Amino acid sequence: MIAYLNGKILSLENDSLVLLTESGVGYQVFIPQTSLQSLNKEQNLSLHIQTIVREDAFLLFGFENLNEKTLFNRLLQVNSVGPKLALAILSSLSVGDFQNAILGQDLIKLKSISGVGKKTAERILLDLKDKVLDLGESSSQMKKVKSLSPQFEEALSALINLGMRPQEAERALNSIPKSDTLSLEDLVREGLKALS
Repeated sequence: MIAYLNGKILSLENDSLVLLTESGVGYQVFIPQTSLQSLNKEQNLSLHIQTIVREDAFLLFGFENLNEKTLFNRLLQVNSVGPKLALAILSSLSVGDFQNAILGQDLIKLKSISGVGKKTAERILLDLKDKVLDLGESSSQMKKVKSLSPQFEEALSALINLGMRPQEAERALNSIPKSDTLSLEDLVREGLKALS
């Protein structure tokens, strides 16, 4: 089983790259979009690898750190979460953001990820609620999990439905000065302004 690869990036694709090792072998490795976007062709790269063998395929999934790989493997233990969906989750949320979503039981954040429906999000929250504390984010580094007001959650959902990525929508809403007098419409409007 392949557990670690080091080499030069030969090519970049939509959801994977080809890593050319010193032995002259090129491996196709699927990696999270967040990592893929920051890479360049010809760049040297080291990846922790999770090998998945199927009847019809030998797939390699690569991660820049062990926390991502551990989270990927824990997601695979959740019923109805396969490797592609686990990778999509890691492409949408950092390990710390995922921890916060689980600890805060943030169903809306999980449902906003492409491919994650309500039932799958609920299953992830249930199955992983006690399995994310050891992923390397100390409690002092982790953002405090705040209980979101229903109005904040509705505004977050509205911004996501308007096409914002979950992290952008949350960042935009968090940048608005806190006020109990803002209506849902005002929150959405201010959230849109914060990103323009």
